[in-house]
Amino acid sequence: MNKILIINSLYHPNNVGGAERSVQLLAEGLKKHGVRPVIVSTADTDSTDQVNDIKVYYLRIPNAYWMRTAKQQPAYKKPFWHLLDSYNPFAAARLADIITAEKPDLIHTNNLAGFSVSTWETARKHKLPIVHTIRDHYLLCPNSTMYKNDKNCEKQCGGCRLYSIPRKRHSLHIDAVVGVSRFILDKHLRYGYFGESKIKSFIYNAADFNLANNRTKGADEPVTFGCVGLMAPIKGTEYLLERFAAMNPDRAKLKIFGRGITKRYEKKLIERFRGDKIEFMGHRKPEDIYSQIDIAIIPSLCDDAFPRIVIESYSCGIPIIATGMGGTSEVVDVNKTGFVFDPAVPGDLEDRISKFIADPGLIEQMSVHCLEKAKIFQIDNVVKKYIEVYSQVSE
Repeated sequence: MNKILIINSLYHPNNVGGAERSVQLLAEGLKKHGVRPVIVSTADTDSTDQVNDIKVYYLRIPNAYWMRTAKQQPAYKKPFWHLLDSYNPFAAARLADIITAEKPDLIHTNNLAGFSVSTWETARKHKLPIVHTIRDHYLLCPNSTMYKNDKNCEKQCGGCRLYSIPRKRHSLHIDAVVGVSRFILDKHLRYGYFGESKIKSFIYNAADFNLANNRTKGADEPVTFGCVGLMAPIKGTEYLLERFAAMNPDRAKLKIFGRGITKRYEKKLIERFRGDKIEFMGHRKPEDIYSQIDIAIIPSLCDDAFPRIVIESYSCGIPIIATGMGGTSEVVDVNKTGFVFDPAVPGDLEDRISKFIADPGLIEQMSVHCLEKAKIFQIDNVVKKYIEVYSQVSE
């Protein structure tokens, strides 16, 4: 095994979420271990570039629009985009050309929105082993969330089942499937995906820095809570802001890092909630974010596969407060690395926030456990696990 073609919907500098960063870290980690990664991602124009000495193909895949601009598109275009994205023959043709040119030893697919599962069939036609990492609900739901009408879907709706027929069928021919959490892996297996895969495992995402939180607070300095990432109803941003504003705690403040799902939504939240105890910080580098907060809050209302803020917080020795949903709950050691709460239970989040305000010493106590937990997510450990999977499917 020498060269691996890594496929992901987006790649630097077109990042929109944690998946792109996770894929980039994996690719760069593989290179340090002697593997030659080549990246294939979608873009609005065709180009080839080098990103940190790794070759990246940016492909304009024909469809109703480029997936990164989906939120700006009129509603009537979206069904057509999703229909073609169920199985996109144009993506298959483009990938076939790259396989012929690069001659990889293995294909590693990740998020496939914009490419579709036609990539799997193309890899099979070239008799290449296929490893797929599940990073969201794309194979189960066109919106990649399984969240509708302000709640998590208990099962696939009729439309999702219809759209996902090609995805489920082609998943049966994947050599190895890896979930970024046990939760997301098991969920797909329950729905009958990847039934013939000889390897079914989960490997958590990697963190790329270790910035122990050396903040020292005076007796009268407020405890600083932080919420990092996309501001959106599904992410629980407004839910958190409403409850924190209602608490109006004397010895605490909340900092919101990130941008809104739309500029209009972001502006609405800022106008409604900004004050002495709630600050909107915009987009910042991770090192800047985690040097300003004592506790990270993950209020997501959807079943996230595995949000990066968990591992980034732990890597900085920062405890978390998170909903016990999706893959997040797997790595929260309650009373050691943080707390979980149920957003459906009135006062549950407020209770967890109050624990840290009443006893700031908890932060330092939990920080030790967070840094120890972070060792699981060190990039070398994650890369070695993937190399082992690659080796097994290449035998």
